[in-house]
Amino acid sequence: EAVRTVGRLMAERPPEGSVACRYGGDEFVVALPDCDEVGARAIADDLRGTVSECAPVLAGVPFPAGTLSISVGVASRSFAGPVVSPNPAGDDAAGEDLFRAADAALYAAKAGGRNRVAIGTHGPARTLQDTGLG
Repeated sequence: EAVRTVGRLMAERPPEGSVACRYGGDEFVVALPDCDEVGARAIADDLRGTVSECAPVLAGVPFPAGTLSISVGVASRSFAGPVVSPNPAGDDAAGEDLFRAADAALYAAKAGGRNRVAIGTHGPARTLQDTGLG
């Protein structure tokens, strides 16, 4: 029930035009078209806070806020600019790179403790503490 609760909260929060889905096990993906890293980071932290603030009912038993938490890995890529020659293989590689960066950031967030957001970079992931963006 915890995974369903988190999934429901995630489906309710992202902005219009985005897509939230379960990626496997207890992992979810939120695709945010037309959203830069700063916006994605803010949305991820909002989702993190929403889950943490929720007082879930699991198996018919009420639990206090703070019972559930999520770790979030954020990766972004700009697709702006002219398309010189469409290359599906290049698009696939770019998508795979984006997923790898988000996955590495997720594991950096998990390694930092619960209830965190980490930003994927080409170097070490940057972690945002559970107190928010600042």
